[in-house]
Amino acid sequence: MLLHASRIPPHIGLMINGNYNSLTIKERELNVKLEALLKIISQKKIEALFVKIINHPVFSEEFQLLTFQEQLKQFTVVKENEATCLSPIKLFFEEFYAVKNNKELLFFDFLEILNDNDYINEIKGMNIKNISGESLFTFKAYTANQLQEIIIRETKNQ
Repeated sequence: MLLHASRIPPHIGLMINGNYNSLTIKERELNVKLEALLKIISQKKIEALFVKIINHPVFSEEFQLLTFQEQLKQFTVVKENEATCLSPIKLFFEEFYAVKNNKELLFFDFLEILNDNDYINEIKGMNIKNISGESLFTFKAYTANQLQEIIIRETKNQ
């Protein structure tokens, strides 16, 4: 799940069976219910993309959720040169979908790997404004250095 999809960078979290979890500048967000998140997205008109991943052929959603929450607990907050909101998600996909955990990989490249491996089942948007008139959403590109600068700036604003 991507929040603020047009921002550099977007915020990424994982929704499993209606339970949203993510790593932010302030904290670990654990056990946020889908209904509550949808209400916030709607009220604040947050641009959101929902990327549905194919079901895992072996492990239950409950097991995957518990595992992801343990992986999330390896991090305290998003921190410069240490962790981004994507860091625990990379651990999850390494464990359950055999996607190599490349710490330098940025989100749009990670999403491309998921797509190339046919792990993406469907993508839906909410509050997405498509200025170009095309049906395709495009992420704003950014570099690893820009990402670190944004993390530093946002950390100072806390």
